[in-house]
Amino acid sequence: MSLSQLEVLSFRNIQQATLTPSLGVNGFYGDNGSGKTSLLETVYFLGHFRSFRAQHAASVIADDSEFALVRGRTKGGDQLAVQRGRSKRHQLRLNQEPIVRSSALAAALPTMVFDPNTIQLVLGEPERRRRFLNWGLFHVKPQFSEAWRACARAFQQRNQLLKLGRSNDALRDWTRVLATHSELIDGYREAYYQQLRLEFLRITRLLGRFDGLKLEYRRGWPPEMSLEEALQADLATDLRRGFSQKGLHRSDLRLSAEGRSVPEHYSRGEAKMLAWALSLAQLSCLPDAVRQKTILLVDDPVAEIDGDHGQLISRCLTENNQQIFTTSTDPEALNQFWGDKLNRLFHVKQGIIQDTEGGPL
Repeated sequence: MSLSQLEVLSFRNIQQATLTPSLGVNGFYGDNGSGKTSLLETVYFLGHFRSFRAQHAASVIADDSEFALVRGRTKGGDQLAVQRGRSKRHQLRLNQEPIVRSSALAAALPTMVFDPNTIQLVLGEPERRRRFLNWGLFHVKPQFSEAWRACARAFQQRNQLLKLGRSNDALRDWTRVLATHSELIDGYREAYYQQLRLEFLRITRLLGRFDGLKLEYRRGWPPEMSLEEALQADLATDLRRGFSQKGLHRSDLRLSAEGRSVPEHYSRGEAKMLAWALSLAQLSCLPDAVRQKTILLVDDPVAEIDGDHGQLISRCLTENNQQIFTTSTDPEALNQFWGDKLNRLFHVKQGIIQDTEGGPL
């Protein structure tokens, strides 16, 4: 469900813009710092109420404003609006009705980002890969969200009781609840991982030169034990430290090649390709209805992908005819990378966005 209209107000250096993007590939070009990536960020913000570039969402508010506002309308008729204020007076609306959870936005406007930080999927901390798994499950398994909220509550309650340093009935009850929901989610993750692994290996075979790859899912406690058994075995240490040592918060996706880690075996450029392949595999694993409405935000692919792989990556990104927002400093580079799939071209200068076929937006 592509965006048919996007309105932006006081978002970083974009003071005001109203866009009518194409259903296909929308290219934005301009100098570094002109606001190209900020434009991609507005779309992500509309679907997540957070930034993919900064930890603190308030950083997106323009210096001379008290709030940032992004509104959008989808081809399916949904209306989304998010406003972030400096005073923490925030507003999220879907079809003009206030909403509490940003997950409602994520379901209405799923987005995937391909940018310089995508490499952290294979080089970064496990937390990023856990978020990657959770995002996929959120869209693949409808039951995941409720199980995740229940699991997070049980995890919080157990850790609060552990900090008191005493074993009691309440601690045992919350341990049982945590184990039940964790093992349910672990089952979801295992099934999703098996599908993801096959798609990842398929894509890396297309890319070539990636022999001996192994993608493993590690759940966060010993495979021969239930989580309840593992937590019971660690109880004395958990009480002393005041937190749960084992569980979903220790899970990970491990990528290796011939028994060695990615940094040991591959160059940084090759690691970047593996990270993009993993993201493309996740895109392939989405249900058709979700994949068709997922918007791809592709930041400067010409700089990220070497020429040998550019056409293959471009073909993978466009094979489902999704809406794409992409950037470059050079319009000709966008034409070369996307070819006849490039539907619209916009020039960005000092936060002002101009349709090359028309006037300022």
